[in-house]
Amino acid sequence: MVGHWVWVVGPDCYLDDDGSEHPKLAPGAPAMRWACHRDTRPGDLAVLYRSQRAKDLAYLLRATSEPAHEPGPRPWNCGAQVVERFERPVPLADLRADPVTATWPALRASFVRTGAPVPDDVWERLMEMRR
Repeated sequence: MVGHWVWVVGPDCYLDDDGSEHPKLAPGAPAMRWACHRDTRPGDLAVLYRSQRAKDLAYLLRATSEPAHEPGPRPWNCGAQVVERFERPVPLADLRADPVTATWPALRASFVRTGAPVPDDVWERLMEMRR
């Protein structure tokens, strides 16, 4: 069974030096290391929450490796490839206003961890909201 996650990144991971979207986020770009949840497995899918400036969900990624523990503020990292940039990024305000996503524990905790599971009903709703 494929796991579903939200991974949280700051502007240093999604913006290039000139403030534009980082080229590593182009769908089909080579797999990169991303902060993930320690229970992530290859083939799992994750939505990327862009914290601080953007405050939205904007990408769908597929894990390509097992997580590896690394010292530092983001202790679990795994390889992942961008599958899709959302047609319509999902703003934080929309997530909080939606009756399905509003009860999601990761959202209620303001996405304070680098990775968290996404329940099936929330995942289905996120996939609808991105279009």
